[in-house]
This record gives sequence, C-alpha cells and structure tokens, in this order.
Amino acid sequence: MNYKVLYRKYRPDSFEGLIGQNHVVEILKNSIKEQKIAHAYLFSGPRGTGKTSTARILAKSINCLDNKDGMACGQCANCLSFNGNPDIIEIDAASNNGVDEIRELINNIKIMPTSLKYKVYIIDEVHMLSQSAFNALLLTLEEPPEHVVFILATTNIESVPITILSRCQRFDFKRISDADLLKQLKYVCDSEKIEYDEEGLQEIANLADGGLRDALSILDQLSKNEEKITADLVVREIGSISNQKILDLIETIANNDIENFEKIMQNFQENSLNYKVVIKKIIYALSDIAVSIVKENSKINIDYDVCKNIILDLNALINKININVDPYILIKITLLGYMDITKNTLKKENVEEKLEKNVEKTITKVEVREDNNFSDKSSEVKIETSEVTLKDDVDKILINNELIDIQINNCFVNASKKYLKDLQEKWQEFIQTVESALIRGLISDTMIVTASDKYAILVTTINHQEIELNANISEIKRLFDKFNGVPYTLVFINESKWNKEKQKYIDNLKNHYKYTYISEEIEDTSEKNEEKSDDITAIAADLFDIDKIEIE
Repeated sequence: MNYKVLYRKYRPDSFEGLIGQNHVVEILKNSIKEQKIAHAYLFSGPRGTGKTSTARILAKSINCLDNKDGMACGQCANCLSFNGNPDIIEIDAASNNGVDEIRELINNIKIMPTSLKYKVYIIDEVHMLSQSAFNALLLTLEEPPEHVVFILATTNIESVPITILSRCQRFDFKRISDADLLKQLKYVCDSEKIEYDEEGLQEIANLADGGLRDALSILDQLSKNEEKITADLVVREIGSISNQKILDLIETIANNDIENFEKIMQNFQENSLNYKVVIKKIIYALSDIAVSIVKENSKINIDYDVCKNIILDLNALINKININVDPYILIKITLLGYMDITKNTLKKENVEEKLEKNVEKTITKVEVREDNNFSDKSSEVKIETSEVTLKDDVDKILINNELIDIQINNCFVNASKKYLKDLQEKWQEFIQTVESALIRGLISDTMIVTASDKYAILVTTINHQEIELNANISEIKRLFDKFNGVPYTLVFINESKWNKEKQKYIDNLKNHYKYTYISEEIEDTSEKNEEKSDDITAIAADLFDIDKIEIE
C-alpha cells in the first residue's frame, strides 16, 4: 500500500515544520543549543496540535551528532537511523497502562543505548496510566540514568498527578489559530494539486477546532471526491453549517421568532453538529453585524449591545459546557434570554412606570364614559380587572426580588468558610447525580459562593439563566434536599448582582454593620413593602460580625 494519509505525509520532522507552537520551539531549541537537556518533559494540550511530533523531533535533535542551532542536521548517522531505532521507545499509555508494563520499562532503563546518545521514552496519553503505574514511575522519573530522557504527552493534564508534574519540565501546547491552519491547508492543497476556494478551507479550519491533524483528515476525506473544496462541499459531506443558516438563526432572535428559532436549533441538534463550531460561527457572524451596525448599514434589526452581550455570553459558555449535558440545551437557553430580554429583565423602576401609565389610561377611559353618561357596567368591570391583573403581575415581580434580597441577607447572618467548602463539594457531587437533563443543564454552570447552615447563594455564569433557575427552584430544592439530607434555601442570582452584594458586604464591614434574620413572609401592599424597607435600613445600623461571612 503506497498511499499515505495527508496528516502522516505532512507530519513535521523538524522544529521548522511545527505549526503554531513557536513558544515551545524556541525554548527547546535554546536548551538543546546550550546543552541543557532535562531528564523529563511533559507536553500537554488539545489533540492534533503537535505534541507527539514535537517529542519525536526533540528526541532526534538531542541525539544528532551535528546539531545546528538546536535542530537536527538530518544527515548524520543518528539522524538517518532515527526511524525504527530501538533506542527510541514509544509507549501508548492508553493500552499499556498497568503497573507491570511500567516495571518492565524501569528494568530496561538500566540498559545503555545501542547506538544513540540518549535512550528516549515517549509515553503518549500518559494520563491513562493507573495510579499504581504512576507510583511505580515516580522514583525513576525523578532520578533516571543520565542516558535516559522521558517525554510525556497528554490531552488531559488535570488527570496527571501533581507528583509527576513536579518532576517534569512542562510545556503547554495551544490550539492552532485558524490563520495558521488555513495557511498550512493551502500549502498542502497546492502540493497535492487539490482545487479549492478559500472559503472552503476556512470551513475546514473552523471544524478542526485548532487541531492540524483533524484539518488534514477532513481535507483528505473531501479530496477523494475529486471535487473542488468549497464551503458547500464541506457543509454537505462533513455536516458543517452554512453561514446563511447562522444568519437565519440571528434573525429569529432579532425578530423574537421563537417558532423558527426552535426549528433551527432542533436541526442543529438532530444533525449532531459540533457545538463549538456553531458557537464560533454565531460569534463571527455577530461580530460582522456589530461592525455593520456601527457603520449604519446593518441589514438585521438587532442592537449593538445585544450583539456584544451574546458574543460575551457564548464565549464564556464555550469553555464551561459540561460534557455530560447536551450543549444545545445551554446554547438555546442563553439565546432565548435575548429574545425575551424585555419581558424577563424588567427593572423595578420600569415596572412601576409601566403600571403608572396603564393606571392613567384606565382612569381616562372611565372618565370619558361618565361624561357621556355611558352605563355599560360590564365594560367598566373589564377595565378594572385588566388594571388589577397588571398590578398583580408587577407585585409578583417586586415581591420575588424582595424575597431574594431577604434570603441573601439571611444567608449572610451565619455564613462561614466551613459551610461554604462543605456545600461546594456536595453541590458538585449533586450535579453529577441529577437524572433530569433539564435540571442538570440548568445547574451545571452554577457555583455556590456563600453558604450558612440554612441558606446557600449560587451564581450562574450565564446571563439571564437565574430567571429559569428560580422558575424551577422548587424541583431543584427538592432534589438537593433529598441528596444532602439537610434542607437548604437556595438563592440563584447572576454575577452582576453577586458583585453588588459583595461590595455591599465590604461597605457594611467597614461601617461595622451586622446582619440579622428577616422574616420571609411578605405582604404585597405598598405600605408593607415600605415598612419592610425601613426595617432593613434599621437593621443595617447594628454591628457586623466580621467572622460570620466568607466572600469568594
């Protein structure tokens, strides 16, 4: 079989050929040039970013007999015999992760290299080693023989014990930029005489998500069709998403078209599109729209601030999505918040202003009827009912906001670091046990920031999601109380409100104020609300116990 897949054919064999990892290359070249070779290296980063290739290049360079500026010459006996040399040992920890394999490795380490200066052990996906295997490797990794160099590679640095990390020189590989991916794809296409247009290659770069190996694999797959590599081809064959579809989604948000919004999101979900690609494309499209808004030539009726806030929310979301939760649930909730933003984020003063205007309209209509001696009692009743219904809705919003403020106050009364740490651990365990996809999706991006023996304040990192959380508070509390065994009042707020509460606490601390419990029974009359406000003001005048609060 003479054919070699593109990612193998174009795998770099020198530092010059590495793409997008200049920060790693420069340090390694300088250390080789100055003959300061470490006994152990650890390469971490996303898949397809060059970790294993760099390990092989490093092994070749440190064994080169005529090293030039930290790079292998490629002409000496050691360079020519490098491929297949028994002194270069590559181990896949995913399939050789037991303690017996590591013990065999340790026994063979004592044997001198057959032809090279260094015997190099490259352990790929090292995080897959068992705990016993890690323990067996520790002492050897710290003080190996002078003729041995370890190079460890992993895509999951969090799973590597700190005892291993502390014994290695660590290099973090980053995702390759779309610009670098596009440049390399063009080079490969030109070398292989593959027809393409730039938009098609850009689509491949988006799908690759910073991995050159993935990009070349997609290009390889598409090139077999003997068609020109276009954006339409990528969308059709790989299951990407067209830019027009993204614009259609944004228009549904701008027009509050929930029905079509739901259809588009369902289509994304059913076609198993890469959620990161979808988010990136939405961000890029909104960025272009924001620029057009500034230039006053936008074709989509959406505000600049909405574009900016959606971009920031999605950018935060892409790094926080829990892989155990369908990401499209979180994307949908985030975007829905902007469709209903005027309904769901009414501020107290806006609500009161709206109520006042409606009351004025009602009074005017009643006065007109009296002037004309109009005596249709049923019509007057309808008007009064409409006014009362609006007032009831407003009161519910105001009462709910006041209740949250009271619960935050009550949490601060007896909050402590001990309660916080204990409850944070339980909350993370609780999230993993929730069976309901809806509830798990809602709470997966929340964190407990303050806790007492009866209350816990939780912050959501997604704008407007606190509305959905508080709408499902009864079910969330029921599930958590069952898991925890101790009943808790859970208070969900957004980051903005939490920052204000922290600042309020700091101000109170400076003024020696003290929090005390406030009754949560609220009567929805304006006079009672004013009295409650006066009560809170009076309570704030007492001394504050500085040891009773933990601020994150």
